[in-house]
Formats: sequence, C-alpha cells, structure tokens
Amino acid sequence: MADAPANLTLDVELTTRLAEILGRVPTFEWRPHGPAYQSSEVAIFYGRVLDTPDRAIGVRVYSPADEPHLSRRRVQLHVRGRRDDIADADRLADVLFIVLDNRLRGDGIASIIRTSFSQLGADKTGREERTENYLITLDNLEASS
Repeated sequence: MADAPANLTLDVELTTRLAEILGRVPTFEWRPHGPAYQSSEVAIFYGRVLDTPDRAIGVRVYSPADEPHLSRRRVQLHVRGRRDDIADADRLADVLFIVLDNRLRGDGIASIIRTSFSQLGADKTGREERTENYLITLDNLEASS
C-alpha cells in the first residue's frame, strides 16, 4: 500500500502528459483550465468526456490487474465523434493510432503500443463512440518522480 501515492502521482502525470501530446495535433485542443472548447475542435479531457463539444477524447490510466512494474501503464482513450457521422469516431481513432502507436521515445515515454479497441455504438444524441487501449512503457521512471 505504500506505493499508492506514488502510483497516483505517476497516473496523474502520465494522463496529463498524454493529453498534452494529443493537444499538439492540429484541431485537437487540451485546455484543462479553459476557455471552453469550440464546436470545431476535438476536445481532450482528463478522464470523462463532457457533453460538449461533440468531438472529444477522454484520457484515463487504468489497470486490468495490479501491474508488476510501475514502468508499464495502461491507458484508455474514450473517443466520441461528430453527431450523426457514423465514421467520425473511427477517423479520430485513426489519428490517435498514427500519433501514438510505436511512437518514438520522448516526453518521458519509451514506447506506446495499441493493445485493443472496441466500438461502443452511438450515444443518445447520435455521436458514435469507441475506446482505444494502449500499453505505455515509461522512460527512466526514477527521473519522473
């Protein structure tokens, strides 16, 4: 249990770092302290995706079981597409794959590999959703504390 605070800090730092990386993609925006996202932007959220704008990605660190090594973390990206556009979430996920999968070392991350994805269908307002799951190996864990 002594590792819990360090794990939490690591998860917060990793989630924030991934949101910053995604926020560098053209039309993607990471603004955790405002101003409000515009409808033309793909909003990057820490954790849950809010109701607006339509196009959004939520970043969340998770673990299916206790990981034996803190240097590897699992991340789920919740992707939501444009209203009434059946393929928009898939297009956004394609961009995520290009940006993240087999990403070159940097930003404290040694490697990123997509492990799975799942189609979730449309929400009640017709916005298609899916999840993307990635395994991330951190670079020089001691340097990030």
